[in-house]
Amino acid sequence: MHDHLITERLIDCFGATTHELVLDYDGTVSVRFVHGGHTVRIDPRTRTVLTPGVTVPDQIMDHAAAMRVG
Repeated sequence: MHDHLITERLIDCFGATTHELVLDYDGTVSVRFVHGGHTVRIDPRTRTVLTPGVTVPDQIMDHAAAMRVG
């Protein structure tokens, strides 16, 4: 069994993955920035970045918010 509900990959115009979003059972979304090599957590219900000191582009936040269940 997986430790998450949904995984979504965002790709650029060349077909390369730029971000990987993972919806976890607790309702948060982990966003891995492929090129930067870092991961942040988001609460999609409140559109809040839970990782201190990090901002997330609106487009990524929109995708995270669309993934939430319920």
